[in-house]
Amino acid sequence: MKRYIKHIMLLAAAALGFASCEDYPDAFELADGVPTVHYVRYADRDVFIEQAFMGEVVCFVGENLCSVRELYFNDQKTVLNTSFITENTLVAAIPANLPKVKTDKAYMITKGQDTVAVDFKVMMPVPQIKSMSCEFQKPGEEVTVYGNYFAEPMTITFEDGNGASVTSFKSVSMTEVTFTIPADAKPGKIKIETESGLGRSPFSYYDFCGGLITDFDGTTDIVPQGWNFSGVYSDVDGIFGNYVELKSANPLDANGGWNEDYKIDFWCGNWGGDPMSITSGPGTPICNVIDLTNWQSMAFKFELCIPADAPWMSGALQLVFCSSDKAANDEWQNNTYIDVAANGGLDLCRGLYRPWETTGSFDTGGKWITVTVPFSEFTYNADGTAGKVPLQKPEDFASFCIWAWSGGVAGTECTPVFRIDNLRVVPVK
Repeated sequence: MKRYIKHIMLLAAAALGFASCEDYPDAFELADGVPTVHYVRYADRDVFIEQAFMGEVVCFVGENLCSVRELYFNDQKTVLNTSFITENTLVAAIPANLPKVKTDKAYMITKGQDTVAVDFKVMMPVPQIKSMSCEFQKPGEEVTVYGNYFAEPMTITFEDGNGASVTSFKSVSMTEVTFTIPADAKPGKIKIETESGLGRSPFSYYDFCGGLITDFDGTTDIVPQGWNFSGVYSDVDGIFGNYVELKSANPLDANGGWNEDYKIDFWCGNWGGDPMSITSGPGTPICNVIDLTNWQSMAFKFELCIPADAPWMSGALQLVFCSSDKAANDEWQNNTYIDVAANGGLDLCRGLYRPWETTGSFDTGGKWITVTVPFSEFTYNADGTAGKVPLQKPEDFASFCIWAWSGGVAGTECTPVFRIDNLRVVPVK
């Protein structure tokens, strides 16, 4: 038994994808004839099974298993390692791919091309929901949920509210499902249930979860203020009331040069007094109205729309939070909180969102998407190097700036249009 456990641990550590109940690497020789399977068990424990999850390692027990040259679970071929095949045992990992045809059988192909079928059901793990194309997509419109282990038959339920459900889908793959949001869907978590079990989203549909900075509709006292604000409010083709549109007649150069037309400041303070004492009205510190006690398990989110005819090809959306002593309207500032190159500048850790980097150009086709940047990714300086002044406490979230500028990656001169809405800080765990 000790030798058996040692083999399992060594195989796991080597990340070979499977373990063995016996290991005779020099003893294998492909045999004639056909195999007989008496039963199947887990590779790491003596438990007889008739089904297992994708990715699990199983051991077929029987006779003449050295005659097997190929093994399929449903229609998905697995990798056989002859070091883990003996006369009486065959160890293999169940493929992690979704079968095109589900038969609930394993198929052994022999040296002589005979096929032996074994009753064995492969199950997917419980659905894992990671994100949604747009968390504020309206009822009656199409949305995509991303994650893993999605397969029909499946039901999607908007958990809170009245529990509106979806059972008809435009498309389904193992990692994403596209469907129309029910007309009676209400704000809340999303559940996906398959034959394997139930998964629940870490995010909420149509819900700010108490972390709204602003939706540009006057819902909160936190409003843009700082050096300047060139954005235009609009609700034309919006996702949730008003949004802010940032654009400029002056292009962003290939390095995302300094252009304040692409900036929104939320500096706390009121040009006098203690900015942290403000609890309502313009200049309210963000940390005074949003609970950031557990900020390490939170993320900054917003909805974004970029028209196809105004793509984004340079610079990064700088996402910068800082304490009142670094940026407040009650004292003169010299941009040191935003730019390390400025006189006396600070290496403030920030998030950098630059999705154009992969293909050289990015737009949303005029559709709204949800952007999520966890605070665990707020590790950069403006130029993409490592920041040296990290976020450490709730008071570091007093002021905020979002600005298409710099980023440390060269692109192409462009004049993008950013439509931004629903700035918020919400839990992601």
